[in-house]
Amino acid sequence: MANCIFHNKEFELNGISVPEFELKKGKLIRLYIPSVKIIGFDLTIELIKRFQRENTNLPWAKNYSQNSILAKLFPFTIEKYLVKKKKIDKQSAIRIADEIGVKLKDKFEEIGFINRKALIIKALFENNSSILIDYYGVDAIGIKKLERIVNAEIEKGKTGIVFDLLEYIEEKEPFENIERIKITVPDNV
Repeated sequence: MANCIFHNKEFELNGISVPEFELKKGKLIRLYIPSVKIIGFDLTIELIKRFQRENTNLPWAKNYSQNSILAKLFPFTIEKYLVKKKKIDKQSAIRIADEIGVKLKDKFEEIGFINRKALIIKALFENNSSILIDYYGVDAIGIKKLERIVNAEIEKGKTGIVFDLLEYIEEKEPFENIERIKITVPDNV
């Protein structure tokens, strides 16, 4: 466990077994989650909460949207989001925007879902060595972009746990440093 960033012991959550795994430096755990329709229960959210309780250094690349009226009147630019909200220096902000293919003066809400998700992921990786990511709502083309972005960070020695829907599992993972874990739901749940 010398290289272990996060160790998850096998546990059960609402009758669903989550296997043991270790998150190691330079590796990505990809948890494939079945669509579970239980009132008041979202397996992914419950897993994120549990992992964050066990390791407070696992921030979630949660989708961000400006919802207030004031925010609508004065929307964030990419620069404001990265520099003011995420506390990233200007040079790093320029590099991140460049890597994603957006401009610092672009409005955060107008760059599209995939670019916003990529920006959130890059911003979290800038200040953290390990993060939690969900690929929910991402189309087949967008997933390829996010996978490349995440893999580039993993190759730098960073780590992550990604949540994806089991029904979208592909035959093979796109990169060697991904450990695939399938979570299945017993018939009685």
